[in-house]
Amino acid sequence: MQMRGGSGMTERVIKSEEVVVRSLLERGASRSPDEILVSFEDGGTLTRAEALGTAYAFANELSARGIRRDDRVLVMLPNGADFLRVWWGIACLGAVIVPAHVGFRGAMLRHLLELSAPALIVTNASFAPVFDDEDLSIPVALAEEMRGTDRTPPRLDRPIEYWDTAICLLTSGTTGPSKLASCTYLHGLRGGANFVADGSRGSEDCLLVDIPLYHGAALRFVVAALGCGVRLHVRSAPSLSTYWQDNARAGVTMTALISSMVPFLTKQPPSPSDRDHKVRIVLASPPPRDPEAFKQRFGIAEIRTGYGSTEVPGPLASHPDDELRDGYCGRLTPDYECRLVDENDLDVPEGTPGELILRTRQSWQIICEYIGNSPATAKAWRNGWFHTGDVMRRDALGRFFFVDRVKDSLRRRGENISSVEVEKAVALFPGVIEAACVGAVSDGGDDEVKVWLVVEDPGTFDPHAFFHFCAHGLPYFMVPRFAALTDEFPKTPSMRIRKHELRNRPNGEFHWDREELGISVRRPGASISAG
Repeated sequence: MQMRGGSGMTERVIKSEEVVVRSLLERGASRSPDEILVSFEDGGTLTRAEALGTAYAFANELSARGIRRDDRVLVMLPNGADFLRVWWGIACLGAVIVPAHVGFRGAMLRHLLELSAPALIVTNASFAPVFDDEDLSIPVALAEEMRGTDRTPPRLDRPIEYWDTAICLLTSGTTGPSKLASCTYLHGLRGGANFVADGSRGSEDCLLVDIPLYHGAALRFVVAALGCGVRLHVRSAPSLSTYWQDNARAGVTMTALISSMVPFLTKQPPSPSDRDHKVRIVLASPPPRDPEAFKQRFGIAEIRTGYGSTEVPGPLASHPDDELRDGYCGRLTPDYECRLVDENDLDVPEGTPGELILRTRQSWQIICEYIGNSPATAKAWRNGWFHTGDVMRRDALGRFFFVDRVKDSLRRRGENISSVEVEKAVALFPGVIEAACVGAVSDGGDDEVKVWLVVEDPGTFDPHAFFHFCAHGLPYFMVPRFAALTDEFPKTPSMRIRKHELRNRPNGEFHWDREELGISVRRPGASISAG
């Protein structure tokens, strides 16, 4: 690929036809029209020519309804053939997709509608009633009624370029109201490149897409697959109880495991199907606690990990020979520059945690704006660097380790506490499925450590044993003061816990104050006492 440079900076020369979704679909259909591009769990398939034809047909249906270049189209659909042809049809017209979580209702749905101001909503008969509850002036169309027969290429007033807006994505909203990020075509391709493109063998590979397609990561993986010729197998949702069997039947060779998927798989009883498949590369975020044991048990050649966000695609990625230690996010990838800074944007010493801030040598890679929210855009981009809100630590080898979200760190009696470290420790207690650590304001105005837990059996959970376990496994100042149980956590579309909601959530039936139980922790030398 051509490069150009100046003042020590090097920028790749990008060709839009190598990045834009319409161009990638057209290229695939031209080169290998009869090759299977996508298979589905019901046995259906789409060749590369059929995928392009259905995309053209949907684009022409949109055009007939008055949708034009750069219009936003909100899409609420589950994973499947309809989602792909709707998305790709929007792209072929040069319009912009706004993917909506299928669970959105009420205030969250209204928030997305207000931010995105779509010209059209596309959904199906199952989800259409959701929009009946809203006072909408926006037309709603059913995907199943927009099959279309006109498969001629939609006319464009100008070529679609890699700097054009392709997708509008809601941010995770882990620390406050979600923002709507404007993402270019280059942003989409770059986000999947570290995993899909860099590790692929072209059409020999098949990528499993079971993460929801309204999730930014899934969209990026699909774009990267289109770019490098990888085939796709799309499922409606992860099938973890039959994960390896399903992958074997579909011929999957590449897959992504996010959030709690890795622990679920490792807790399953060993089976001959664990290794009876063709999966060779797994992207795991976070990686398994024992990567080598995971590879041995499941016959995986390579586990990768990385770091990215809605706003910044793929700035960190692991190398094949990296040790995937706890919290590891990878090394800086090409095109990016980074710093770790304090609250005043001053560089912190090596090995000291600081907020990760980034900029890129390649134009149009990081988002340029939060739509309708200029103050948030200015705050994120202050001093010419994009502020991720994530605290990282970098070692002497240039490896980055996640410490915490800036707004999720706690301070208790002069000690800084990483909520992530607390969560890792308490999750080791038997019966704990998932944990979230938040600050609870004490009478003195300081933070007290509180953990919310999802457990296997609330009726047998022993709070005394739990607090004693924490006291022996954590520094005294990190031991939780409060613990509460919940059936499930409120999560973002990218499966991150909405901690700001937990901070204000009232306790339910099962909750405990360690001190009321007579369990105290002290400085080293007298670690625990029980009354």
